[in-house]
Amino acid sequence: MGISSFIYYSIWSMAFTGAVLLLKERHGRDLIRAKRWRLKVNRIKYKELPIVTFIFMLLEKRKQEKAEVEIYEAISFMRNLISIGGTKTLNSDSLIEQLILHNGLLSSTYSGMLRYLRHNQRDEGIDFFANYVGTKTSRDFARLLIQWDEIAPKQLLETLISMQNSIRETRLTSLRRKDEIVSDLIYFPVVVNITLIFLNFIYVGYFIEQKKMLTMLL
Repeated sequence: MGISSFIYYSIWSMAFTGAVLLLKERHGRDLIRAKRWRLKVNRIKYKELPIVTFIFMLLEKRKQEKAEVEIYEAISFMRNLISIGGTKTLNSDSLIEQLILHNGLLSSTYSGMLRYLRHNQRDEGIDFFANYVGTKTSRDFARLLIQWDEIAPKQLLETLISMQNSIRETRLTSLRRKDEIVSDLIYFPVVVNITLIFLNFIYVGYFIEQKKMLTMLL
């Protein structure tokens, strides 16, 4: 994980922790008031809070990013297989078994996909993989795995290169966006301080003078 990614997730983690603590403190005050006045207080439904929903969305996004990295590495492995003529010795079943041995985030997903393939449920296997990963390239990648031994090596190579370029561009765009967010969050306190200084200057230079003038007139 890069420095910008670490700062990005650290900031959101602190924001989440702060929001939960504030909610617990407020709920505690409500409980004390309820006991005093014998009122009913509903329990906090953390899962329905916007900040919790947002955190779950960030975790899902992180999972997708890790899955995309593994798919990128799998594509590199598949390109090497094509270079050494692996399409002649490995079918879809054997290829997926090789990917399972990498013991990454997607190992269990590859295993589920392989079970569907062995039961001749190819479309279900593609859906299973695509629904778990949930990225733009996941469905095309799953279909390529299922049809590995049915596609000509040249077409396979072209498709793999195209997928790899797409994943690289998506990854670079995501990293740039994170860098921009981190930069904005770092400079936000500076902007706030400058704004407060200007407001203080306006207050001191205008409103206090106006107050003095009104006092003299009265």
